[in-house]
Amino acid sequence: MSPERMSPDQLVDLAAEFAQAIGNAERFHARAATADTPEDNTAHAKAAARWEATAIRRREHLRAALREALSGAVTAMPDEALPVATWQRGRVEVRATTLDGARAVRVRYTPAQALAAGAALIACAAVTDEHSGGALTDILAAFPRNPNIRNNPANGDGKPA
Repeated sequence: MSPERMSPDQLVDLAAEFAQAIGNAERFHARAATADTPEDNTAHAKAAARWEATAIRRREHLRAALREALSGAVTAMPDEALPVATWQRGRVEVRATTLDGARAVRVRYTPAQALAAGAALIACAAVTDEHSGGALTDILAAFPRNPNIRNNPANGDGKPA
């Protein structure tokens, strides 16, 4: 059974509760380390352990809520300003935004993945274009003419110059 989908405010509250539990556990560990008596050390160590257990529960609840909130496909359109960019050394990034413009979507590829994805996109575009009337043929000819080659061979023996 999946948890109920949370609103963004509820997710922020859950993240804040997790952070608070982690912070409290760290504070009690520090107090235990500097305790003046063995009794204080034990009491602070027990409090730290309770807060750690709370943090573990809150982290799992936060993970489950995030998985639920982020599940499913995201529908997006290519970013009009910069649809493809080099994100960092050795990565190519494809950029898009959700249809309502509220969320950025990024896919990061290695150079080899980018090349394979690009080739697949070109192949799919060609097939789709052919089935929809062929508008790309005029824009992207398969083999553009080389302006340096003339119809008549330059050397006169029937072989290209």
